[in-house]
Formats: sequence, structure tokens, C-alpha cells
Amino acid sequence: MGIAYFQQAVCGTDTKAIASAIRYAVSVAGIDHVALGSDYDGAVEVQFDTTGVPMIFDALFEQGFSDEDVAKIAGANALRVLRAVLPES
Repeated sequence: MGIAYFQQAVCGTDTKAIASAIRYAVSVAGIDHVALGSDYDGAVEVQFDTTGVPMIFDALFEQGFSDEDVAKIAGANALRVLRAVLPES
């Protein structure tokens, strides 16, 4: 489950709101099933570009996530799923 960064998705526009939405998703789905989902495709407006992603990590650490948890959310979970479902070349 990718958590997007826009107001309607996380009930706010700052990194604290994003981290809180991630915390909720983890409480429902588990740490192995949550990832960043920026929506940088232009369909919605987000408050910062990719240079702001480290601020999300800081907010996650402030909420008590471990280094391993943040690594999973930052990309390890998405990579695991892609490796499992995409054909090998």
C-alpha cells in the first residue's frame, strides 16, 4: 500500500501528517505492506518535491519507527513485491 503525499490522502500537507497516515496504515496492514506512494505523476499537487522525502523519514523516526521499518517503507517493501510479481528477464 503506497501512502501518497497529498492533503486528501493523509489529511494534511506536512510530513507529520504523512507519517501519521503511514503509522495508521502500518497498524492496519502491518509493516511489511506499507510504502511511500508519492503521486508525483502530476495528477495531484504535493507540497514538496523528492528533495523533501528525508523529512518524511525524520517524521517517521520521531514517531518511533526503527531504521529497519523506515527502510521497508522507503522502498524495501516495494522492491520485494516487484521482485515477486515481475517476470525475470
